[in-house]
Amino acid sequence: MTQQKTLLTADEFYEFCCHNDGRYELVDGKVVELAPANEEHGEVALNIGGSFLNYSKQHGIGRGGVEIGYRLRQNPDVVRGPDVSFNVRSRVEGERPLRTFVPGSPDIAVEVFSPSNTEAEMARKVAEYLAAGSRRVWVTYTSSRSVTVHRDDGATITYTGDEVITDEELLPGFSLPLSEIFR
Repeated sequence: MTQQKTLLTADEFYEFCCHNDGRYELVDGKVVELAPANEEHGEVALNIGGSFLNYSKQHGIGRGGVEIGYRLRQNPDVVRGPDVSFNVRSRVEGERPLRTFVPGSPDIAVEVFSPSNTEAEMARKVAEYLAAGSRRVWVTYTSSRSVTVHRDDGATITYTGDEVITDEELLPGFSLPLSEIFR
């Protein structure tokens, strides 16, 4: 990829993505190319996304997706595509899925920590999602088979071992054992 000379807006970035193969995010107006996910990463994201899909169907609450672009900030624009995202029904009821980037952030953003990530990059993503209005940001670590949930109230909880992720405030009746994430 050649060096970018001017900062892009989210709309210009959307057009760029429509005409270029690959995975990208827009960080402070600059296009950042992402490495393809490895098999373990993809399986973990699928397991989490599947649990959100099942929850949504059972409870009639919310809508999820994978690698959906969210415009988190403008001037300079930031567009992130979390590995998995979920929005509760109150936010999406009656809405059709957009054919462009979603303004704002998902209620839950899930990032799977990859070998190409650094802790500093992940901390920045967590901060950006929360600043843009996400209520939860899950960071999933395949190496330690753990999930750290960052909440919008500043609390953080790490799930390990045989623990089960629950969130009665945001997802009443939802439960996801770590054994279902890391098979």
